[in-house]
Amino acid sequence: MKWSLFLFTLILFSLSMTGCSQQEESCEAPAKKKIYNPNGDSELALLMRDMFDEGMRVKEAVESGKRPIPDWDADAMFTAHATQPEKVATPEFKAYAQAFLEAAKAMEDASPEAYRQSYQGMVKTCVACHQEVCPGPIVKINKMLLDESTGL
Repeated sequence: MKWSLFLFTLILFSLSMTGCSQQEESCEAPAKKKIYNPNGDSELALLMRDMFDEGMRVKEAVESGKRPIPDWDADAMFTAHATQPEKVATPEFKAYAQAFLEAAKAMEDASPEAYRQSYQGMVKTCVACHQEVCPGPIVKINKMLLDESTGL
């Protein structure tokens, strides 16, 4: 009796392992995303988070003296659905978004000697907009700023 129970348990264990190897994705624990808004995140919020992540990558490029070429769809700021649509429907938001696009273009076109300065200018346009429109992320955005005390 004990052997049959042992054998049965062994077979179940083997089958469960085989099932996972054949359907590996279904056996893995799903990746947990950090929830920022329990009611769902807007397109604009998700875009801004992606732009932050890309901004940090660009910061690393600038710090290492490489040409900063961001890979983002910043134009989508004008069309992405916002958590509070009335805030982005204002002329102020549109002007800040346009200023950001211009600052990003200036950074991309800058000479190697001007990468740091143009990058800082671009990040400061983010901060200026968020001071007026949506102050919550300013602490996070400030992480994109270069350390000006080192001059590197």
